[in-house]
Amino acid sequence: MNKKLIKQVAKVIGKKRAIHELNLAARDTHFSDSDELLIAFDWMLTPQGGFFWQDIYEGEWPYVYQE
Repeated sequence: MNKKLIKQVAKVIGKKRAIHELNLAARDTHFSDSDELLIAFDWMLTPQGGFFWQDIYEGEWPYVYQE
């Protein structure tokens, strides 16, 4: 897993969750060599769905609950 990609996601949801969510996504979609979240993989093909990754990309908490 790309460290820069993990870091981008971790800024929003924390490192532990970032690794978990990216590993979940990796099961169902192909990751490119890009370290940019926007183009690293097809968000719609992941179990989390496109809105989840869009929230993260925009720096917003993607989960329904608040922490």
